[in-house]
Amino acid sequence: MIERPRGTRDLKPDHMGSRRRLETLLRETVESFGYREILTPTFEHVELFLEKSGPSIVEEIYSFEDKGGRDLALRPEFTASVMRMYADSLKGEPKPLKLYYFGPAFRYERPQSGRYREFWHFGTELIGADTARADAENIGLAYNCIKKTGLEDVTMRISNLRILEEYLKNKGISKKDREDIYHLIDKEEETRDVLDQFDLGDEFIGLLKASFKDISRYLENKEHHRYLEKVIEYISYYGIDEKDYVVDLRTVRGLDYYKGVVFEIDAEQLGAEKQICGGGDYNLGDIFGTEVSSKGFAIGFDRLHLAMEKEQKGFESERKGCYLIPIGEETIPHAHAVLKDLREKGVRSDIDLKGRSIGKALGYADKCNFKYSVLIGEEEVERGELALKNMKTGEQKDIEEQSLMEELKLGS
Repeated sequence: MIERPRGTRDLKPDHMGSRRRLETLLRETVESFGYREILTPTFEHVELFLEKSGPSIVEEIYSFEDKGGRDLALRPEFTASVMRMYADSLKGEPKPLKLYYFGPAFRYERPQSGRYREFWHFGTELIGADTARADAENIGLAYNCIKKTGLEDVTMRISNLRILEEYLKNKGISKKDREDIYHLIDKEEETRDVLDQFDLGDEFIGLLKASFKDISRYLENKEHHRYLEKVIEYISYYGIDEKDYVVDLRTVRGLDYYKGVVFEIDAEQLGAEKQICGGGDYNLGDIFGTEVSSKGFAIGFDRLHLAMEKEQKGFESERKGCYLIPIGEETIPHAHAVLKDLREKGVRSDIDLKGRSIGKALGYADKCNFKYSVLIGEEEVERGELALKNMKTGEQKDIEEQSLMEELKLGS
């Protein structure tokens, strides 16, 4: 027996229905903020991802050589592809440019709860607005996307990477060592490891653990702290209260191209793999010889859906459309005429193809989540009527055939 590849899933109809409703909710939310959808190729030239994503991504990429000898890779994330697209064809668009995407990405890593080798990302990019208000909207939109799902047990952490960057530069820490320190912090290595490897004192640990109001005490240049204060002020415009987030300088993100205000959102019910959203201010334009401010976030769609299931916030299975049950061979032509009319009017509709008993046909309609069943017998056809059964309530009544669409609309 051929099994599905490790780290992938088969998504059944009920699961797909729930995922589609979540997708619709996210789309409607970002579009209400003025974002427009784009889509980039599933595979790109491998150097696009190696250039800026940092050493951690090298072993995770699904890369291959095509028949033309080109080194390609399945996308491990979307941001680099979006910036390549921007440099190719969107530089002349009015700024700020607000874009969003949804699709699969691929990483070779150990599968575990909520983490797969093929996974879906929903995300946004805000290009050409280098202000505290733009950073605040980026955070505000991400938070609103998560909260509209109904999730309650979530934690948001916000930081400004420039604060740590300035502090470490003033301590004489080289660029390479600074990057190593960020990776240690991101992986939540023991704090003492940072001290031992880079000769940093307890003051640095104090800075990492300081409350927002106390951070400035550790800084010679307070510019980046003041900038973060502005962002914090502006996120209140998006319905975010002080209780909804913490400022935590240990939030550094995992990819090297982040450079300014960053944030992460965790769903605590997911345990160790609890991050469902992350993003911030980044720089990828220099790969393409263009300098442009860019901010964005990505939602781990699979983890978000799993978190909703854990909190029992999933979408109820929605009954739609009607199932036609012709009773007797003589009624089949008429039933197909009704079916054709319903489908042309955009109604989800199906018909019994197996000639089952009425009971079994109704059972099938119930399992397939139809809202109504329509029973079509010879006597009903002669009278110009149909028997309409509500599959949720069990109520059944005879109606005139010409009023079927009106009945369906009234019951919607």
